[in-house]
Amino acid sequence: MLRALNVIWVALMVAGAVVTYAMKDRAGRAADHVMELRRDIAREKDLMNILQAEWSVLDQPSRLQELVGRYSSYLHLTPLDVRQLASLDEVPDKPIEVPGASLDRMITSGVAKSGSAKPILAKPIVAKPTTAQASIAKPRPRDLAAQSGANP
Repeated sequence: MLRALNVIWVALMVAGAVVTYAMKDRAGRAADHVMELRRDIAREKDLMNILQAEWSVLDQPSRLQELVGRYSSYLHLTPLDVRQLASLDEVPDKPIEVPGASLDRMITSGVAKSGSAKPILAKPIVAKPTTAQASIAKPRPRDLAAQSGANP
């Protein structure tokens, strides 16, 4: 009995060691992944700094003025007139559209106006019954005769 208990304890210690080793290995992999992410973030920050420096060079007013002078005839650029500026009160309101108005236009678009031509009346659409529905709706003469007891 005591020997079996010792074997169980040794097995539990071995299982605990295996679990501890697996957890340590997983933690090491996670730490490696974190270091890789930190390197990627640092690389992206360096690229952003380079792009910001490039943008500051491209956005210099003297360079933009030179480009305007070079391409003003091609792009038809003119200086801004003060009278072109307006306040928000001077902008006209957008007309209000009723949501059902476009649907009403779609419904009445197929109907001819009075006096121009005969109105085209649409034929009512009747669903054609399937064969199963037709057999249910119309009993065969043989079935009627069988129900009434007469011979066809």
